[in-house]
Amino acid sequence: MKSKHYINWVNTLFLIFIPIIAIVGTVVLYSLGLFSWQTVCLAIFLTVMGGLSITAGYHRLFSHKTYKANGFVRLLFILFGAGTFEGPVLEWCTDHRDHHRYTDTPKDPYNFQQGFWYAHIGWLLTLDPKKRNFSNVDDLNRDRMVQLQHRFYLPLSIFMGFAFPMLLASLWGDAWGGLIIAGALRITISQHMTFCINSVCHAFGKQTYSDRNSARDNWFTALFTFGEGYHNFHHKFPLDYRNGIRVYDFDPTKWLIQALASMRFATDLKRVAVHRIIQNRLDMDQKRLSTIDTVSISINEKAKAELQSLYQYISQLLLQRDKLETAYKNLKTSKLDYMQGQAKEYRRLTRMHYQELKVVTSNLKYSMKMWTQLMKQTLLPADSNYESQS
Repeated sequence: MKSKHYINWVNTLFLIFIPIIAIVGTVVLYSLGLFSWQTVCLAIFLTVMGGLSITAGYHRLFSHKTYKANGFVRLLFILFGAGTFEGPVLEWCTDHRDHHRYTDTPKDPYNFQQGFWYAHIGWLLTLDPKKRNFSNVDDLNRDRMVQLQHRFYLPLSIFMGFAFPMLLASLWGDAWGGLIIAGALRITISQHMTFCINSVCHAFGKQTYSDRNSARDNWFTALFTFGEGYHNFHHKFPLDYRNGIRVYDFDPTKWLIQALASMRFATDLKRVAVHRIIQNRLDMDQKRLSTIDTVSISINEKAKAELQSLYQYISQLLLQRDKLETAYKNLKTSKLDYMQGQAKEYRRLTRMHYQELKVVTSNLKYSMKMWTQLMKQTLLPADSNYESQS
């Protein structure tokens, strides 16, 4: 009974007074004519650095290990991540791994089933740090850099969150602006951007790949969370370094990781196989159709029959593409063996496999476009929110 009414006063006071200081302080500075646009630019820069340190660092690197990064990149993530006041890597990751393992259950730290407000910020107000079990982050406990951040987190977060922006802003004579705008206001905004993933992305959006939990894809949230809004995909495929898988999906974190890889600052980028992604989407669409039948809503029977036929064809294409892709990768791996006297045969096989893979991929893209069109015809007006994910 006692734990039920536990209040984390450190978190509660911080989350109440820092926003008040930020808003009141910003208004006062503006009214006194002390508002500096250089400081605003600094706040934006630190928001981006801190946000990406959480998404690319705390989340996709440390929590899910979707790629590997060198020491310099990891150090930047640890430093600027501390400046957001979202906790040290160890605490952030143990909570997040529990969230994925126990989504929507009482063991989920930010369980959405307890309400939007609880998932957004309420869980922090009642968080009992003594009940944390760090057994799920043994790998991170062996990381010396992570250990040092955990040990010296408080002075490090105070320096990176408040002192550092204050020192930088003092270069143009705006130390107070650095403290209030690039410090308190920026921290408040950064925190609530992250909190929206736990609340908004479990309340609004599409369940494109799975409906086993409340996670949803919300493209609008992705715009201000550095690409984290594609949350249904992430919960289904947490080991993929991407959240927005389409070329036009707004996922700056994905682009940063790709840029780091191109500069050899990051390696071993993990991606889920295309056939798994598409198959999950097809299965969810099939489930929608069966649900509509259950509630006896009139649908286009001809389109439904075409969908069943197209489903079988796409499934065959997915299997064919997977086999060709595997064969092509194996061929690339055995390049040295072929080049020792069979260079001509190797080039012939490579061209043949590449062309076959290209044809199958092209057929798959066309078939998925047809699938999307037929789904829209079949579901509308029963599900006017149906959206293409091809």
